Amino acid sequence: MLRMAVAAFLLSLACAAPVLAADEGPAPAPLVQPLPSAPPSPAEETPGFQAVRPLPGAEVPAPVAAPVTVPVTPPAPAPAAPVMAPPPPPVATPATESGLLPLLAQSGVAALMIALGALVAGLVGIATANAGRRRDEANRRKSAAATLVIELEARIQAFEAVPVPPNAEAGVSFVSAVVALADLDYGWRAVQGALYLLPERLAGHLAVHYAAVHHVAKFIKGQSFAAGLRMLQANRIGGHPCPDAGTMREAHVELAAAFRGLDKIVMGLKSTS
Repeated sequence: MLRMAVAAFLLSLACAAPVLAADEGPAPAPLVQPLPSAPPSPAEETPGFQAVRPLPGAEVPAPVAAPVTVPVTPPAPAPAAPVMAPPPPPVATPATESGLLPLLAQSGVAALMIALGALVAGLVGIATANAGRRRDEANRRKSAAATLVIELEARIQAFEAVPVPPNAEAGVSFVSAVVALADLDYGWRAVQGALYLLPERLAGHLAVHYAAVHHVAKFIKGQSFAAGLRMLQANRIGGHPCPDAGTMREAHVELAAAFRGLDKIVMGLKSTS
């Protein structure tokens, strides 16, 4: 029974094999194609072989010309840039005496010109400084002279207003006028630093005038103080402590002597300014 079943199964497979092969289609071509076989090498001619001659009248094929090979000329190389040779080092030539003397002469002339220029510049600078100093001194001299002229004219007018003793009523006025006249010396004090710019004779007369007026003023003040002490000792009440008439007369004479010739000093100062 089992054998019959196996035989029936094998028979069915044999019948179904062509159908399965038809359904599957042709087999696919192989991916790698086989290389063509090399042509067989011509056999060597045998010694007794006789070639077949062509028939008369048959066309002989024209010989094929061999290809002409054109020689390819390589391109010419580009010309190389010329290489500049380095310049030869300068040859140190020893200085000769003929070339050294002109060089020394030029150096000496240059040094002389520099010294001469420095000397001229120094002289010009000194001259300019002296001119500036003289101009400044002239301005200071004019200023001092103008100041003294104004003050001396005021002092002359003040001296003319001093009362003349022995006027009993003018005693106190005389003392006050002389003291005020002595204090009228602000211009003289201001120009003390410029007195050397004035002529020596003129500056000497001015110094004597101011000193004489100050001396008279001090004398009058001292006499007035002494008169006040005498009044206190005498227990005298009232009145004014003033010097006596003789003392005031002497003081007025000395004061007039101090102002004598002052107008000439003023004229000299005006000519200076």
